[in-house]
Amino acid sequence: MKAAFEILKDRPKVSVVLTRDSVCAGDDCDAPHEKKIEVHSFLDPLTFVTAVSSGYLPSIAGVGHTWTCTLNGKGIAEIAVTNTKALIREIPFEEKNCVHFIYHSARY
Repeated sequence: MKAAFEILKDRPKVSVVLTRDSVCAGDDCDAPHEKKIEVHSFLDPLTFVTAVSSGYLPSIAGVGHTWTCTLNGKGIAEIAVTNTKALIREIPFEEKNCVHFIYHSARY
């Protein structure tokens, strides 16, 4: 575990602006829920999405809802209750990096 941390610690960080869709009418008052963070420049989309979404996406009761994570307008991952699926192989960072989470409510 310590060796893995040392490798990650040496990776350069990138600034990212996070935004997300609202999940209900009461959530609209704070839209677009903007947050600025710095994260390690993970090239693996699953690791990057886990790092930026942790503590940012709201907890939603039930199952069947998903989020699409976009980076600079390009879909990079689908986040479900039980798993996350990468849509690309490597993260394409740019000078300015904007992550937006698109909410897909459950359909019954």
